[in-house]
Amino acid sequence: MNREQLDVYRQAEISTDHECTDLQGINDRLAEGFKVFLREGTVERDLQNTIQIVNEGNAQRFSFCTDDKFINTIIEEGGINFAIKLAIQYGVKPETAYTMASYNAAMAHKIDDLGALSTGYKADLVFINNPKAVDVNKVMKDGKFIQENDFETKTLNFQSNTMNHHFTKADLKLELSNDECNVIGICPNHIETKHLIKKVPIENGEFKADLKNDVLKMVDVERHHNSGTYGLALVSGFKLNEGAVATTVAHDSHNLLAFGTSDDAIYRAIEEVTKVGGGISVVDDEKTLATMPLKIAGLMSDKSWQKASEDLSAITNAYKKISNDIDFNPFITLSFLSLPVIPTIKLTNRGLYDFEQQKKFINIAR
Repeated sequence: MNREQLDVYRQAEISTDHECTDLQGINDRLAEGFKVFLREGTVERDLQNTIQIVNEGNAQRFSFCTDDKFINTIIEEGGINFAIKLAIQYGVKPETAYTMASYNAAMAHKIDDLGALSTGYKADLVFINNPKAVDVNKVMKDGKFIQENDFETKTLNFQSNTMNHHFTKADLKLELSNDECNVIGICPNHIETKHLIKKVPIENGEFKADLKNDVLKMVDVERHHNSGTYGLALVSGFKLNEGAVATTVAHDSHNLLAFGTSDDAIYRAIEEVTKVGGGISVVDDEKTLATMPLKIAGLMSDKSWQKASEDLSAITNAYKKISNDIDFNPFITLSFLSLPVIPTIKLTNRGLYDFEQQKKFINIAR
């Protein structure tokens, strides 16, 4: 966004931003009075490109966030503690990095009793062995040290059916008037997309998956109100060799998203996540390889964090079996391909949306 657009947000009393991916964008936000959260998530790997803007003169305007981070990524590398570690590695003073992660974050959220060791502040503390390594030893919450059994939680009862659609395999039919098409190009480890223009194969007037050039069919199915609406698009960058993926984690409407190398595979993945009440499923050309049920609204697991991590590992390993090597998380990447408020083109259940033109739906074939 330009300065004029940012000013509209500030006048609406929006005071923070976590979508910055480059230095110019950060400078514009600082000039407009924003406090900026530097992001490092499972997919949104932005810290390396942004942390160098922090100095002792402006550090009070910065904090950290993860935005979206899977449990297995948290187990492997950590959450905010990982952002602190990276910041220190990139040259930020340890005391500055810790202040950004605590006091600055509390101030940005207008929370006046967290983030500092002082009278009137809550005793939410992290005890570190090695500040530069961010080696967490103990955690205190409300003056009580956290024990292992504090993580033994019980799932709330959730009975609502959130898989309300009547999508059929015939709905996947994609007729094209010509072979030059608008294609969603994913950006590894980022949530924005590229607007690609590619020539694609057509067979009997319909799109045929182009595995050689990595162009596949994608669908967004409305799943909350059984409205019957859906959108089709072409996507490039997932490097599938066979099969399909379906998910009900799809920002921000959280419809049912799927992509794959054939209509049969795509529809089988859709059937699988529908059957389990929502989730993430990976199939090959013949069978289901792995499914992570997300029984709470198709968004959250009802299992322990350990079991949820195992499910995530299972679908990740399944994806590796049907794809070439990738260096990004395909599931979170897919979940953001339906978020039209982020550049550049995204898929909704009403069709392909062009962010640059704002409120403009475009055809697949040019």
